[in-house]
Amino acid sequence: MKARGLETGGERPVAKWLFALGKLSALICWAAAFAQALGLNLRIVAVSPALQNAAAALFLGGFAVLGLAYRHLGDANTTGLPKAGTQLRTAGVYAYSRNPLYLGLYLMTAGAVIYCGCIVVLALGIAAVTAHHRIVLAEEKFLLARFGPEYEAYKGRTRRYI
Repeated sequence: MKARGLETGGERPVAKWLFALGKLSALICWAAAFAQALGLNLRIVAVSPALQNAAAALFLGGFAVLGLAYRHLGDANTTGLPKAGTQLRTAGVYAYSRNPLYLGLYLMTAGAVIYCGCIVVLALGIAAVTAHHRIVLAEEKFLLARFGPEYEAYKGRTRRYI
């Protein structure tokens, strides 16, 4: 039985700099939200308590989606495009979204941006989402080439994000 874990030897679906920009921008957004929650005031615009709560719920909801996606991915979790053979995942959360990992990332990033109320975090959030969307588009080309009609049918019945 193969140990469950993250395969890091996959091929990057986009240029190295874009891949790194997407990952780093998302992480910085999330770290900024945690820093804000711990009392470091990064806000440029006022964020009402109700909006803070909604942003926190969005972040935590995104984290839950990300966790479910990772769980349903099983041992097929790869950073980048897998080199070895894989199966197309279409069950669980993947029956509702072709890209629930990215959907979770987007929700967490949106929650962090709203919670922080900071233009720098907004710019980083835009960079993160833009870079990851480009990754999604490249991964879709890979999946179409690898799985052909099976992936085409999956695309027909399941939306890209929600």
